[in-house]
Amino acid sequence: MLSDSASSFHSPLLAPLNEEQHRAVTLPSEHALILAGAGSGKTRVLTTRIAWLLQTGQVSPGGVLAVTFTNKAAKEMVHRLSAMLPINVRGMWIGTFHGLCNRFLRAHYQLAQLPQTFQILDTQDQLSAIKRLCKQFNVDEDRFPPKQLQWFIAACKEDGQRPADVPVRDDETRRKVELYQLYEEQCQREGVVDFGELMLRSYELLRDNAPVREHYRRRFRHVLVDEFQDTNKLQYAWLKLLVGLPGEGANGERGGAIMAVGDDDQSIYAFRGARVGNMSDFVREFAVAHQIKLEQNYRSFSNILDSANHLIGHNKGRL
Repeated sequence: MLSDSASSFHSPLLAPLNEEQHRAVTLPSEHALILAGAGSGKTRVLTTRIAWLLQTGQVSPGGVLAVTFTNKAAKEMVHRLSAMLPINVRGMWIGTFHGLCNRFLRAHYQLAQLPQTFQILDTQDQLSAIKRLCKQFNVDEDRFPPKQLQWFIAACKEDGQRPADVPVRDDETRRKVELYQLYEEQCQREGVVDFGELMLRSYELLRDNAPVREHYRRRFRHVLVDEFQDTNKLQYAWLKLLVGLPGEGANGERGGAIMAVGDDDQSIYAFRGARVGNMSDFVREFAVAHQIKLEQNYRSFSNILDSANHLIGHNKGRL
């Protein structure tokens, strides 16, 4: 089943897994998509995959990057890993997109043109900053409600757009873009970043700085992404820079292998920028060799599954 020496290695880690989970955990070091339905044990697969790679000596703790969507999921992964292996997992790069980008920018704050002690604005802080700006520039808040400006700025950043990149088709958009520019200048002056900025500035730093990009491509041999159906345009672009598409990189050097875990039938975050199409783009652009479906459900009774599958059967463009 495995192409390397690890295939002959029998580990108690693998004992609790069903056949598909076992296949997913012991895949060779190549790009893979694991299609995991609800309750099919995807967290177990992701965590056991990391433990298996470490235990069989295929990677060191510093060579793994694992991205989840919530702090709770990241904590659970760290907790499970430390229960599986007698290693210190605290320093490993396991976290949310925003958490990992924060760590990345702290390490490269000068290149990112940020103060060493830059502060992060939460959603409420960001709204207050926008309200302050509106007051300073006498913005008509009935015409441009601060909450809507906040959504506009967040959506632009999720699409990887700075003010100069936003297409302007009317006066209203032009004014919003002007306010976005003023907001950016205010944040830079005050040494603060919002959540969207953590991601966008990390992306730009990887895009514009070849030595940094090559360093991380060499470092992270295995990149694991949970809830891949919930990634937005910028998050997927960041992953592409971090790993490199086949044939990219200095002297044809290849970055690490991505294992993406997701379920296109569970994509519910389109309203906040998630792009379920990232899954099929990933399969195409990375020439993904391995697709495994985890279809055994450990959470729901069969009547619930039958009803759900009947509805899901109508979905178009599924993987």
